[in-house]
Amino acid sequence: MIEGKHNTVCRAIQVFECLFENDFNGKSETDISQQTNIPLTTVFRILKDLKSMNWVIDIPVQGSKARIWKVDGKKLVSIAFKFKKSALNQVHHIENEFSDISGEKLSNG
Repeated sequence: MIEGKHNTVCRAIQVFECLFENDFNGKSETDISQQTNIPLTTVFRILKDLKSMNWVIDIPVQGSKARIWKVDGKKLVSIAFKFKKSALNQVHHIENEFSDISGEKLSNG
């Protein structure tokens, strides 16, 4: 059995969630490592994987080798749109089912 804190997926989620903080302004690998207690090399590997999947972007810090990592807003907006569409489909299904059973339409008021 794998302990939660040592599970690769759990660590990736911790790193990803860490980027949600501070109004999505981004963080360095070092900041993420310190805040999650995940080794720096592991944080960097996770960020590279998340970047390859278009979940995060990295922005070079001028005059330094450091990078600031941020959640890719385009990806989140795309997911939010898909969720909204799915939720509306469920609502329409309920409305149609109610109408079929009762012969009435659901109203907003």
